[in-house]
Amino acid sequence: MKWFLCTIVLLLALAACSQPAASIAPVEESTAEPTATLAETEDPATPTPPVSESPTEMFGVYLVKQDISPQQMANTKVTELQLEETPLLSIDDIVAYSWETHEMELTDSASERVARLESSRLSMGGLPFVICAGGEPIYGGALWTSYSSATYDGIVINVYPASSGQPLPIRLGYPSPEWFKGKDLRSDPRILRSLQEAGKLR
Repeated sequence: MKWFLCTIVLLLALAACSQPAASIAPVEESTAEPTATLAETEDPATPTPPVSESPTEMFGVYLVKQDISPQQMANTKVTELQLEETPLLSIDDIVAYSWETHEMELTDSASERVARLESSRLSMGGLPFVICAGGEPIYGGALWTSYSSATYDGIVINVYPASSGQPLPIRLGYPSPEWFKGKDLRSDPRILRSLQEAGKLR
């Protein structure tokens, strides 16, 4: 009897071992998209807009660097002249520009600078200059003084009024317009636009 019971227990144990182990359900892969990193969530860098530039460069009166007389300038293109890097008169030196009479009202410091030029560098034969605007030279002429007895057939800036703080006139010919030859370029549209944009025109 005892042998029979042992046989039954052994058969039951063998039956239990022969059953397959419960299958483990496979882990389902997440279909959700991975979370973006901080770098990926940031918008692409937006290009920094360029610094706004004025469509025209400012008006300026430049002295000529090379050794040339006002008379020689008549046969030389202004684009071929070598100019000083710093203007004698910049747009900041001008308080107002009269378009009808082409007279420049200057700041006190600019008037003093021009007055000193008359006594230090200006000869009786004039000192060549070029007026620039729109990023390019427009026309040339000569700084002149009322003390001069010489005549000139180009465009003249009379510097004498600067000593008393008066506006500087840009004139045709010296001592009077009857001496002028050539083309009057004082009203070039690039000069007009530059003065308008700077708020110097009157």
